[in-house]
Amino acid sequence: MTPLEQRYRELLRWLPEPARSRWADDMTETYLSVTTDDDPEYAEFGSPSLVDRLDVARLALALRLGAPGASVRAVAAGRTTRLVAAAGTAALAGTSLLGLVSTAWAHDRMPFLPAPDLSGPLLWGPREALLTVLDVLTVALAVCVVRGAAATRLLALVVLAGQLAWTASLPAPPLQLLAALTEAVPLVAAALLPPGVPLRRPWWLLGVAAAPLVGWPFALVPERPVDWLAALGDPVVAWALLSTGAAVVLLLRRRARGPAELAVAVLALATLPGLAARWPYDLGGHHATIVLATVGAAGTALVAGATGLRALAALPADRAPEHP
Repeated sequence: MTPLEQRYRELLRWLPEPARSRWADDMTETYLSVTTDDDPEYAEFGSPSLVDRLDVARLALALRLGAPGASVRAVAAGRTTRLVAAAGTAALAGTSLLGLVSTAWAHDRMPFLPAPDLSGPLLWGPREALLTVLDVLTVALAVCVVRGAAATRLLALVVLAGQLAWTASLPAPPLQLLAALTEAVPLVAAALLPPGVPLRRPWWLLGVAAAPLVGWPFALVPERPVDWLAALGDPVVAWALLSTGAAVVLLLRRRARGPAELAVAVLALATLPGLAARWPYDLGGHHATIVLATVGAAGTALVAGATGLRALAALPADRAPEHP
């Protein structure tokens, strides 16, 4: 075995089973034939190129997320990632739609609603324009995730970069960073998601997207509602309570499937940084609702995560599914 062949075989250890056992020999021969045809001596002192390393890394990630040739357990992990991306981006899309409606309402573009009571001049600058663009792109991203579109990865990266730019422009960076972590989880899941077939019967996502809209009627009420009721209009609180309810429904089933429970656990865990960012604000009774949502999200992440991991561990780790 030449030094170059040894280095390629070490590189191909990144691939998970059963793909590594099936493809490592053929891939090594292909790489060697391409790299040593013009320069046979390269087999003695050469090493895999950066392009080859990135190619193997991309394939290894795809196989761990259920690409053809992956194991049953990897297919389940891919389904979990897709559920996290679908439910998370649907929740973000609900908040984005609320933001777009609020912007239109503030600019008096909704004549069927009473005019908002604005105490100061309405400002519109680069930050507000960026936020509006991000809202539109987030809604488009949710549709792409549901449809399994090829543009999902690129759009998720664009939204993630825009969210980072928006967060950097806000005051109190540490608190805003905590809130941004909550939003980053579904965006990262969407960026990792390979193009696939559309989700079957995705109507349940409408309920997820509607969760942040619970607080919208409060904006039309002249009197200020009680603190704990107004807190339900906080999108992060709504997502935390919704994940707790979803976990209860899933755990009442006789048999855990794995991906659904794990997806709920990941999304519940993702709400904890956003909930922590709400703590420094003195909102009176709001704190009671934040405590309830935090306890529910932490318990959901623990119980649903343990159930999902147990179901996932029961699957064979190195066997491809019988039906792709």
